[in-house]
Amino acid sequence: MATSQNPVLIDASLFDPAVIKPEVHAFNQKLMDIMKGAPKWYQVGAAKYREMRARGETPLPAATLLDSAEATTIPSRDSGREIPCRILKPTNGKPVTGVYMHIHGGGWVLQTEASQDIVLQDIANTNGVLMFSVGYRLAPEHPFPAGPNDCYDAAEWLIDNAESKLGATLKYVGGESAGGHLSMLVMLHLLQHAKSEYSSFEFKGLILHFGAYDMTWTPSTYIFNPPDVLVLDRDLMNHYAEAFLPGMSYEEKRHPGVSPLFADLNSLRGRLPPALFTCGTFDCLLDDTVFMSAKYQMAGAKTEVLIVPGGCHGYCMYPKDTNGAQADIAMERVAKFIGTHQ
Repeated sequence: MATSQNPVLIDASLFDPAVIKPEVHAFNQKLMDIMKGAPKWYQVGAAKYREMRARGETPLPAATLLDSAEATTIPSRDSGREIPCRILKPTNGKPVTGVYMHIHGGGWVLQTEASQDIVLQDIANTNGVLMFSVGYRLAPEHPFPAGPNDCYDAAEWLIDNAESKLGATLKYVGGESAGGHLSMLVMLHLLQHAKSEYSSFEFKGLILHFGAYDMTWTPSTYIFNPPDVLVLDRDLMNHYAEAFLPGMSYEEKRHPGVSPLFADLNSLRGRLPPALFTCGTFDCLLDDTVFMSAKYQMAGAKTEVLIVPGGCHGYCMYPKDTNGAQADIAMERVAKFIGTHQ
């Protein structure tokens, strides 16, 4: 039967540059000014750049480590090594109701499990969850599939051990940028696992901030062209991909185990957990979130999408009171999502 109703609805006003607030423009301009003329990680080498960031010598500040965080390790599938992880529990007396497996961003090359203590502690305190941040191996020293395998190992370990060793069951997985990509891969890995104890596991929710879901790049990666680098651009994305997926052909990059946008989600209909996707409109990965969230909805999964006008890449990783960053909007939405999906 013909109908005039459009089944795919998008609020176009959210993508209109005219609705971006002046303080957001000012925040983005400040970031561009900071990055202007600064060395890029591939120019000095990943290892040296990580050292520079740890000393506060890069545009993004050095990580602030909290005494409330606990360093730990879990077994790896590879003999002779363990996976470093970081635990942050509520410090405000809230009881822990579940474990949130967090996967950090950084282009599969930068950052560690200890890069976001302040933000993760805030999530723990607000939502009564135990944050379990995974220190997966980084490229280029450890290219694909090393990083994803560490995340898979962490997810399986948490399914087997979280309740007995951490006092709560695994409920959520999520991350930012590369962490969003890896979180989606973790969910797909578990649902398609040969062992029923993993394939039958049900996350309460995925929390995916500005993830990269197509390693051959979506149109926004080519179209987004601010006057100066705003955290991330196609040049940086290309160098991240070269480090993470060295020698991989175009077709190989489109394998669902590499680019989850190409996964057959419809074959998993009825099994996909609820998901929250967020992204700002001043992010070269905007189309990744729009496309992936649309496919997720097409497969019948409960899907929430937060589009933040003018939000830059990494917008939710700043303290909530940072004027113009809009991290507060994302954290409020995360709290609502976790509260709904217990």
